[in-house]
Amino acid sequence: MDSSETKTYYQNVVVMRHGDRMDNFDPTWVKTAERPWDPPLIQNGLTRAFRTGRTFRTLLPFPIHRVFVSPFLRCVQTASEVVAALCAVDDNPNAKSSTDVVSTDPSKVKVSIEYGLCEMLSRAAIRLDVAPKDGIFCFDVPQLEALLPSGTLDHTVERVYKEVVFAVCLIYFLNNLRFVSL
Repeated sequence: MDSSETKTYYQNVVVMRHGDRMDNFDPTWVKTAERPWDPPLIQNGLTRAFRTGRTFRTLLPFPIHRVFVSPFLRCVQTASEVVAALCAVDDNPNAKSSTDVVSTDPSKVKVSIEYGLCEMLSRAAIRLDVAPKDGIFCFDVPQLEALLPSGTLDHTVERVYKEVVFAVCLIYFLNNLRFVSL
């Protein structure tokens, strides 16, 4: 290539929704759920997410190096299964989920939880019958991060909406403080 030619680089973006969520398959789940606005995946949703990750790894004409995921449980569970399939080293063709993966290479994909990738945290975007009565949506980020495959979490990425979430969680905790007089 001579100096007058320029090389073209591409960035590919894949957008994916979460897998099959519990409240769409078991309407009674909402009645006993601690966080009815944040349903987990059903087993079939986990399986489909893993298969999708495997399909991405084998059929896409480019590798996936980075995953940004919403902080909702169903989204983190979906990302976890997809990333496990993307990082699989010894691929078992009969594997149905991340629990069937024997060996992974976590250097293949890095994951970050991004608050800006979710429905607006308001009662207008989440069904009124399940939205938190106080309007506070709080996420246990360390617990969510622990769901991701070991070694794939990237703490160096600066979250776009970190201040908003911190303020929302701070308001939640302040509103739930109980003062006891002695």
